Amino acid sequence: MKKLHPNVVTLLADIEAYRKITGEDRTAFGLGALNDGNFISRVEHGRQPSFSTIDRVYRYIEARKKAVRKKAVR
Repeated sequence: MKKLHPNVVTLLADIEAYRKITGEDRTAFGLGALNDGNFISRVEHGRQPSFSTIDRVYRYIEARKKAVRKKAVR
C-alpha cells in the first residue's frame, strides 16, 4: 500500500470517527458525500483527493452531524 499524506490520514480518521457515530457504511458514505461508493477504498489505496473533494467530505459530515443533533433534540 502506498504511503498516505498526513492530511489524507487525518481525513480517513475523521471519516471513520463519523461513521462510528452514525453507523453509516463505507459505500453509503461515499455515495452520500461524493456520489462515489468506492471513495474510501480508493483513498486508502493511494488516490489523492483534491482540496475541493476534501471540502465536500467535511461539509457532508458537518451537515449530517447537524441533522442528527436536531433529531436528538426533538
